[in-house]
Amino acid sequence: MKGIVLERFGGPEVLEVKDWPEPACPPDGYVIGLKAIGVNFADTVERRGLYRRNQALPYPLGKEASGVVMERGPLAHEFQPGDAVIVVKFDNGCYAQRVSARPDQVLRPPQGLSFHEMAAFGTSYGTAWFAMHELARVRPGESALIQAAAGGVGTAAVSLAASFGCAPVVGTAGGPQKCAFVESLGADACIDYSTRDFKEIVRDLTGGRGIDYCLESVGGQVYEDSLAVLAPLGRLVIIGFSSIRDNYAERIARLHPLTLFQRSISVAGLNADNIQFQANRAVWERLVAHAEEHRIRPRVGAVYPLERAGAAHTAIESRQTMGKVILEP
Repeated sequence: MKGIVLERFGGPEVLEVKDWPEPACPPDGYVIGLKAIGVNFADTVERRGLYRRNQALPYPLGKEASGVVMERGPLAHEFQPGDAVIVVKFDNGCYAQRVSARPDQVLRPPQGLSFHEMAAFGTSYGTAWFAMHELARVRPGESALIQAAAGGVGTAAVSLAASFGCAPVVGTAGGPQKCAFVESLGADACIDYSTRDFKEIVRDLTGGRGIDYCLESVGGQVYEDSLAVLAPLGRLVIIGFSSIRDNYAERIARLHPLTLFQRSISVAGLNADNIQFQANRAVWERLVAHAEEHRIRPRVGAVYPLERAGAAHTAIESRQTMGKVILEP
């Protein structure tokens, strides 16, 4: 079986396709023949050996994919061979032609999606939905600010906020082309952060009140400015720090609890690896039902063969992409 397992950490050049043993089917799980693989920014951090403490080699990559059930264990009952499914594996292994998965890692996709769209749905929409509904408890009519809105999670968050009835939905992105793309997803406005300061524009768009809900994945000054534009009772959910490449503990600004108290705001963090949202079937089914009701289709950006995974990582790291980047095994 062809796949990518890191034998050393480093730049995109370490992503080498090699022959690896076929996956064994768990007694209560499945073997999935993969059709499309979702690429996440976290994959690029893992590739450099900076995602987890004590990352050990050899190290598999790939947290999500779509495909067809090829084999199921004798104790597995939810899916049949031939079923199209989404795979979400936070223990990785999806940069491959086939993958084994526990029952909680194999998910029903929304109806009508292509395999590329299914691979773009799992972690991006799961993260955006969990942040918006399980943590921030967003209500229709509340305002939403989505940072890095042209990326995989950003596009999901804009689509979900708009379809849920948030208003206004504001995104940020780098450049006019990306901003037009974000507005095509349902955003009421998109601010080009490469030329404009989003703080004053957000205040104008909300009549000076500020933002009720912000999804933040950039870190640094963007994080601090996102805090600054929160309305009273506003909620900020942090899902990453893409602008910070190393020394996280030293480079992330501290937040004093008195700030939360004095401004009546809330800040939460969401690490999808920790919460394993895909194992919560009730949350997942609510997301799938919402996507089907509102006919949400993930936006797929560039598609690369698995052999060009390095080029896919380079595109993501250089901020060249819009929508979800996909690998074909």
